[in-house]
Amino acid sequence: MSVYLGRYGTTFGESEVLFAIVNDDVDHARALLAKMMPEERRALEHRCEEVINLIQIMREDEQ
Repeated sequence: MSVYLGRYGTTFGESEVLFAIVNDDVDHARALLAKMMPEERRALEHRCEEVINLIQIMREDEQ
């Protein structure tokens, strides 16, 4: 069985988007997001917001 690995070695579109952003590969991230269905983009956005919230909580705890 063949497994497609994206440009950054993952089989998950969401991971590929994040790796693309980390690598300043905005065009690739945009292309991947364009292939996602609207509900997939919303789910990714929600998960990113959860990460942001966790980081903010941790930052507050460090002060």
